[in-house]
Amino acid sequence: MFHRNIKPLGESFCEHCTRVMETDFHIFTECPRATAVWSLITITPRPVNCRFPWLIGQHLPLPQDTHLDVILLILWHVWKARNAAIFDHELIPPRLVLKKVLDDMISWTPRYKKLHQQWHAWKTFINSVT
Repeated sequence: MFHRNIKPLGESFCEHCTRVMETDFHIFTECPRATAVWSLITITPRPVNCRFPWLIGQHLPLPQDTHLDVILLILWHVWKARNAAIFDHELIPPRLVLKKVLDDMISWTPRYKKLHQQWHAWKTFINSVT
């Protein structure tokens, strides 16, 4: 029988935080690795709530048409950085996480022809903090 090297729930602690259970809220909101990414873009003065990603960064003076796409992309790269730490023992600095977000945004630009200006505004914003 094939077995994965997956820890039981009782041992599912954050790779970065001592004895802190790794929940979705912790991974994307409370973990210092995630908060470092969010603090770079000063997306919210309060902790980010990953369970309501459509509310993250609503106060930013950036286009709402592409807002959720960018926030989900940031969450995706926070997740990938977490996986790199666990599986590859690689710590990705917060600025590099955002650089990877920007790289994806550049690659996806052709998909945003009708929303080019809105997408460009977000790219410029992310680029300004990387």
